Amino acid sequence: MFEKGVVVVSFWCAIAALVSSQQPCPSNVFVKPAEVIACEQRVQNEPVNQTLAAEACMRTYFVNRFTANLLLPEDYALLAEFAAKKFGKNPPVSGYRVRRDIRVLSVTERQKLFRAFNVLYKTGVLARFGRIHGQQVLRKHHGASFLPWHRVFLAAVEEKLREIDPDVSLAYWDYSMDYYLPLPSDSVIWSSCFAGNGDGVVSEGPFRFMYGGLNELIRRDIAGNGTCPPRLINKDDIDQLMRFCYYANITTGNPPNYYQQVNNLEVLHDGVHDWVGGDMSYVRHAPYDFVFYMHHAFIDYIWERFRTRQSSLSCRVDVERDYREPGDYAVDNFPGHAPWEEMHGFEYLQNRDGLWRNWTTAFYGYEPAPRCPECGNSENLYCDREIDPRRPEGVCVTKTKFFCVDPPLTDFDRDKPFEEPLGGGAILTQSTIHKGLPGDGRTRFMSQEEGLAILREQIGHVNSSTPSVMYKVKGPGAQENGKQTLTLNLHEELYVISSADSKGALETYDAIIRALLTTTAAILASYF
Repeated sequence: MFEKGVVVVSFWCAIAALVSSQQPCPSNVFVKPAEVIACEQRVQNEPVNQTLAAEACMRTYFVNRFTANLLLPEDYALLAEFAAKKFGKNPPVSGYRVRRDIRVLSVTERQKLFRAFNVLYKTGVLARFGRIHGQQVLRKHHGASFLPWHRVFLAAVEEKLREIDPDVSLAYWDYSMDYYLPLPSDSVIWSSCFAGNGDGVVSEGPFRFMYGGLNELIRRDIAGNGTCPPRLINKDDIDQLMRFCYYANITTGNPPNYYQQVNNLEVLHDGVHDWVGGDMSYVRHAPYDFVFYMHHAFIDYIWERFRTRQSSLSCRVDVERDYREPGDYAVDNFPGHAPWEEMHGFEYLQNRDGLWRNWTTAFYGYEPAPRCPECGNSENLYCDREIDPRRPEGVCVTKTKFFCVDPPLTDFDRDKPFEEPLGGGAILTQSTIHKGLPGDGRTRFMSQEEGLAILREQIGHVNSSTPSVMYKVKGPGAQENGKQTLTLNLHEELYVISSADSKGALETYDAIIRALLTTTAAILASYF
């Protein structure tokens, strides 16, 4: 049937060429695949619109087709390069580096990192790492090798970044600081100053209009709607992990139900992938998005904090030898997770080699996550001493995307060709493997007030409003007991508006401040 279609097309092309004395039909004339022709024939005698049915046959043919990104010769060459250098066994050529929270970096430091990632993308190296991560995914996920394999993988990506610019290093994204916003989706991370927009095709910021593992523009769907929306990792999750001493306490073995392990760092990590959504939801394609590397750098940071605890007097565990018990290495006992088994892609290393101390003594280290009161001296963070009464020392909270003021990076000419969606805006989807713990219910479609109410419930606020900030001004002749005073209360409405990210929010905020100052001046005038 397929051959018959080709013959008919070729016949009419030849007739047209003879009659018109023009050049023969091009050889790349589209020929309907046999499956499409068979589909059209099946509906010929059915009571449907034949034109629309033919269109449906074509659409079904293409939508149902997705070929995985297999490893290419250049991917093997990249891995051979690391093997030849015995990367991990020998110190990195680019030297030691320190990873910090992305919001602590200066504008210059951030943009140097963004430019290096863009070079990695344009040269195809980022896609090579994406394909490597996307092969044999169950050898490095849902099991004990998850943490050590990704530690080596991140260090390898970082080394290639430093070949482009030796001043850069990976940065982590401490999303526990986003948790304290009424809507974490309002974080400055999702602005053009950092990762770009989080809704739909990434069309803003330094990573705009990049193609991912689905061979189409990278998409995100942060804090999406759903029956059980996922959530980010918070400080309570991290504190709970730090109560344990052994690798087996926080990693994946062969449990009866993987997705119910609340103290499993890999399960917690899965939830962040789902929270970001879009390409990040797919194990095979997540590493094409810059957010993947910030996310995994923070997971590695949490693991390193745990290893520090293991080495303390409280635990006294040898971190280079501590692993899971034999027979309890992975979900459904999937092979590839035993300590002596080779790391996929880095076969000169074994899984237990990812436990070496030298990764964080010779390769890289971490600057501690920002803490109050300085919060890393970052203009993108602030110290809030009231939002979480369980933490009287205060917590660092991210500012919102409304405060993004960086000049846009104009190095990347990827804008004009993509002003209009192609193919009617069709989205190719696959089933996802990442599934984390149930979230707290906050989505980007909620109001600030709804998000704040849920946040308060989560962190134990009893009252429906935050404690007021009180300023007292004594009038002339006021007694020491302070009875003759002026008290100003600044209520939660000020906080919600200052955290909002809607148009005109700053003008509203300024108007409130001006009104307060004007009123205060008038009252003081009456006092004095």
